[in-house]
Amino acid sequence: MYRWGAVAIVLALAACGESARDALEKARKALAETHYSEAIAAADAGLARKPEAVTSWGLEIVKLEALARSGRGDETLAQLEKLTAAWPDNMLADQFAATADQLRAAGQGGAAVQALDQGLKRFPQDQALLAQIDRAKKAPAPGSDELKMLETLGYIDKK
Repeated sequence: MYRWGAVAIVLALAACGESARDALEKARKALAETHYSEAIAAADAGLARKPEAVTSWGLEIVKLEALARSGRGDETLAQLEKLTAAWPDNMLADQFAATADQLRAAGQGGAAVQALDQGLKRFPQDQALLAQIDRAKKAPAPGSDELKMLETLGYIDKK
């Protein structure tokens, strides 16, 4: 009897791991098809299954990109902070730069500047991040959220 119970537990645990991996594949597919809400939902469903580290990281990154591309600035920044705290060795400067690009493309210039600022706090000498800040300084329209954020964070002087 114990043997069958142990087998059932092992199979149930394996199914949970497969389910999280399945959710990751579903999330990646939805992201590739620009179905951002579906990608976020699939990532959340996979994360709820408490997957192992590699699958968890994949789900978190898909969620980050889907949030950014869908223009959900505040949620993207919260996800970026969460990943930086939980996975500091995985969060490299290029992730902050990519997230800023995705936010800017989604019309979230202010949030893009905040993502760059988060990156520069960790990587203050990163040339790609600094270059994006320099480009942002030249691009914003007067009164734009991007300009206000650059001023608020001290990248340009308030006028």
